[in-house]
Amino acid sequence: MMEKINGSSYKSMIQYGINRLAKHCEVVNNLNVFPVPDGDTGTNMVLTMRNGFHSIAEETAVLSHMAQSFANATVFGARGNSGVILSQFFKGVSEGFKDCKEADCRELSEALDEGCRFAYAAVANPVEGTILTVIREATEAIRAKLPGFRSIDDLVSTFLDEAKKSLENTPNLLPILKKAGVVDSGGSGLVYFFEGIQSYLKGEELEEVESVQSDAPTVDYSLFNRNSKFEYGYCTELLLQLTVDPEEFSWGSFSEELKTLGDSLVTSLEGDKVKIHIHTPYPERILKFCHPYGEFLTLKIENMSVQHTQNTQKVLCAAEPSSPYFAVVAVAPNPMLQKMLSDMGADAVILSAEVPSSQDFLEAFELLDTREILVFPNSSNSILSAMQAGSLYKKAKITVLNCRSIAECYSSLAIIDYENEKTAEVVSEINDTIANIYEVAVIRAGKDISFGNKQVMRGHYFALAGHDILFTDAAFDETVRLTVRDVVARRDCSVVNLFYGQNVSVEQIEALADEIRESDADVEPCLIPTQNAIYDLLLSFE
Repeated sequence: MMEKINGSSYKSMIQYGINRLAKHCEVVNNLNVFPVPDGDTGTNMVLTMRNGFHSIAEETAVLSHMAQSFANATVFGARGNSGVILSQFFKGVSEGFKDCKEADCRELSEALDEGCRFAYAAVANPVEGTILTVIREATEAIRAKLPGFRSIDDLVSTFLDEAKKSLENTPNLLPILKKAGVVDSGGSGLVYFFEGIQSYLKGEELEEVESVQSDAPTVDYSLFNRNSKFEYGYCTELLLQLTVDPEEFSWGSFSEELKTLGDSLVTSLEGDKVKIHIHTPYPERILKFCHPYGEFLTLKIENMSVQHTQNTQKVLCAAEPSSPYFAVVAVAPNPMLQKMLSDMGADAVILSAEVPSSQDFLEAFELLDTREILVFPNSSNSILSAMQAGSLYKKAKITVLNCRSIAECYSSLAIIDYENEKTAEVVSEINDTIANIYEVAVIRAGKDISFGNKQVMRGHYFALAGHDILFTDAAFDETVRLTVRDVVARRDCSVVNLFYGQNVSVEQIEALADEIRESDADVEPCLIPTQNAIYDLLLSFE
């Protein structure tokens, strides 16, 4: 039975939790409301926390420092709405631990309270029946039982039991979950995470899991040659096991000497081990200076010029700014759409098959020299990570637009007045454009589903507008015909954009466009290829 948490046990709890969630990642991913093969909540949560864990994997710090390091890296690595909420939860927990070398049940309860408060603050309009509810109700159960816990094990068990009850109740709080017959995916991920923590407290072995891959691009090393400019130096990190007599080692003079060898120095002394992070043009000098004091337990040297090239490969930047007053950042899931949005005026387009992390947005912001940046997240699941990046970036004013699709971005970029110095007017026009778009996705179902009174069979197509299934049919063409006929009859529109995916042929989409023109001469179809593998067709009516 564990009576207190220290830095080492906190790190192990995190690792066990991540591995448990990673093992059930696809289960969480498949808890999506609609039968679309794009569920990514589990993946986003795992990648978010793994980014945090990488920062503490070699740490031997006290609890307060361990919790803060993990939380900070988790915030930067946050992906998707659940990832951002989770990162803020851990940021609150770290605030609760800020004066703790170790924590008992009361201090852990207070830290969980802070985590809950931070998680709710991350969302402008919190919705019950989500991961937020699961966090809150489990935390309230802990607070109600204080000071009755005999151990950390007892507290975690109570938290987990209440989290499971709360998760099972999420469909009663959120009608869309009840219609689909599923529980909240983010809340499910949280339960798996705390199951991992419980496993650690029981003394069980760490679960082995396969890697959950991100979409980070590989570096094309052919871009470098003997004439390349390597101007950024090396990020050098090491953990040094001191072997000298403690009386012969002066931490103060050691740190001062390190400062003369590079910049961005972060270092700490924990017992007889020194953790060092430094940027330097001469990593060999760092090694030569440190080695007389001890042995390297870990050592990592990364060329930051290569890292910079990797980042610029991921972000396509325009050669010249589109506006002298503001810059535009957008997100694209594949290179074709990345180039299209860049050609339409976006100054930086992040290539991300998954939802981008807050760090991805920050790296794009850094490439732009401007006083204001307008951000098109192009997915409802990317808005929070973009907003979190905006709150972290201090060199420009960041406006994250409520743009939830490529279709909305496409129409918005087409109307932007890049010569207008009144950015507020530009934003207002974009918002008006987005508000006037009616969007329907035509998708091939990845599984059978009952959604309210609608039945969708696996392999059939369905037309999805917001949270409403309009039509379903075995044939793609018939689903599109029914949808266009219905929308044109009840809405005043003159243009329908057809963003067609990789599973739709040019001949097929052109034939459908001809049918639209013949049925209504006042409606003009516009065909845009996307190479999207998930959505066969995205229709936007203007």
